[in-house]
Amino acid sequence: MENFESFERGYLLPKGCKDLIDVISLQAQPKVKMLSKPLASHQQPATKGELLVSEHATVRELAAQLGQKPFKIIADLMQLGVFATVNQSVGFEAISQLVGQYGYVAKRSA
Repeated sequence: MENFESFERGYLLPKGCKDLIDVISLQAQPKVKMLSKPLASHQQPATKGELLVSEHATVRELAAQLGQKPFKIIADLMQLGVFATVNQSVGFEAISQLVGQYGYVAKRSA
């Protein structure tokens, strides 16, 4: 009888298993999933400083002050539940939450 590779014991078992008992014990072990980076909800950015903003600043002004692209600011506002265009003004409460994500504290300008 010919010796086929598919009939060899190692071909049917996962690497590191000698017999079916090893396969069953391998499947019974709990699998631990490692995260490559910490969850966003657990990390608090360090305060970089204060940011002076007007009562109703536009998205374009916020992007310029934060050094970000306007579409990134729009996406961050959408996560906060605020839908605005580039030239639309945003309320101070949304602004303070937004700049808090970037590590700043919002202060109203006079």
